[in-house]
Amino acid sequence: MALNAYAIAAAVKKLDLSEELAEVIRTDNTALLSRVGAGGLVATQLKHSWPEDKLNPNTATESGVGINNAITTFSVAAGQGPRFKVGTLFKDNTKGKSEIMRLDAITAGSDIFTTVKRGLGAGFTPDTGETHAASFPIMIISHNKDESWIPTQEDWSQERTGPYNFRTTMGYGIAISRARQAVSHAGIASEFAHQSAYRLKEFMRQLDSIVINSPRSAFESGDATGAAGKSSAMGLIDAVRYSMGATAVNTGNYNETSEALTPSVLNALIKLIWDDGGLVAGGRLACIVGGVQKRKISAFDNAYRRMDFDSKAAGYVVERFLSDLGFEVEVIVDPWMPDDACIVGDLNRLKVGPLSNDAVALEDLAKRGRMIEAMLSGTYTLEVRNALEAWAIHTNLSS
Repeated sequence: MALNAYAIAAAVKKLDLSEELAEVIRTDNTALLSRVGAGGLVATQLKHSWPEDKLNPNTATESGVGINNAITTFSVAAGQGPRFKVGTLFKDNTKGKSEIMRLDAITAGSDIFTTVKRGLGAGFTPDTGETHAASFPIMIISHNKDESWIPTQEDWSQERTGPYNFRTTMGYGIAISRARQAVSHAGIASEFAHQSAYRLKEFMRQLDSIVINSPRSAFESGDATGAAGKSSAMGLIDAVRYSMGATAVNTGNYNETSEALTPSVLNALIKLIWDDGGLVAGGRLACIVGGVQKRKISAFDNAYRRMDFDSKAAGYVVERFLSDLGFEVEVIVDPWMPDDACIVGDLNRLKVGPLSNDAVALEDLAKRGRMIEAMLSGTYTLEVRNALEAWAIHTNLSS
C-alpha cells in the first residue's frame, strides 16, 4: 500500500488515513472488523453513551426452589415479577410439561406470586398440577383481563436505558533516517511509505483485538477528565458477559460449562437470544470463534459427507450454520478470539468508530537532526446494542 506524496516527509502536517484503514479492513477477510467496519459511529464524548429500547420479555425463571403439584405460592427470579400481572397465563417451558397456570395475586413491587391457580388445561384436575424442578423456565402465554380491569393500575412502559463505553487511543511511532529514505530499496519505492503502511496494518489488527477482548476501564486517578488517555473501551466478550455492565456479575446470556462445541450447544446459544426477543427480521446473525472452535464447526456434519472416488482434494470449510430455529448464522473466524470461546449475536447491533476529529491519522513530528519522524494514531470506541437480549457467549469450551 502506497501513501502517495506523503512518502516525502514534511509535505503534509496531518493525513487522515480512515479510507486506507477501511481498505485494509476490507481486504483482511478473516477478521471481525471486515464484517463490521470501523466507521459505523462517530463518538463526540470520551464517555460514549447511546439510548436503548426493548420489548417486555415473554419468558422468566422460577426462583430456584421448585414446586410440587399443589403449591399456589412461589417466586420468580429477582426483578422478573413486573413481567407478570393478575390474569397472566404461563407454563413450565421444559420438554414434557403441559400444565397451564394463572396468576391471581402478586405481592406489589416484588417477585412473589401470592396466589397461583393450578391445573388449568385439558387433562388436569383443577387445583392439581405437575411437579416442577428448581429454576424451571417459564413461558408467558398471555395477560388475560377480566371486566373489572383498570388499565391505569398497570404500567407496561419501558424506560430507555443509556449503556455506555469509554474509548481507547492507539498509536505507533515511525522514525526513518534521511539516508535510509534516500537509498534505493528493492521493490520498495519509499521506506517511509512502506513502514507507515505496515503500521496501519498493525493498527487494524490491534483495533480488531480491542473490539473482542478489551476490558472497560474508567479514567484512573490523575486522569479525571480523560485527557491522559488511561481509559479503555469494553470489547465484545465483556460486553456480552456482563451486558455492558461494570461489575463481575454475569447478567447476559452466558454459559461457562466445560463441554465441546456441538450443533446442540450452538443451537442452545441461539435459543437464549430467541427467548429474549433478540432475533429480528433483517438481522445479521453471526457466530464468532477462533481457529480451534472453527475446526469444530467445520466437522459438525462430517459423518454424513460423501466424496467421489476420483476426488483429488479433500477438506471442508463451513461458512454458515443453519440453526434448528431456521436462522442462518454466518461463521466468522477471528485470530483474536480466545480458543475456548464462542459468541453469537446480531452484527447490526455492533458498531465501531472513532472519536470525532481523532480517526486514525499520520502526523509529522518535530524535526530532529536528520530523522524523518511521524506518529500514526487514533481513538476508537464501540457500541454493543442490546447486549443482554441480542447476544450470547459460551466460554470454557474444550479444544
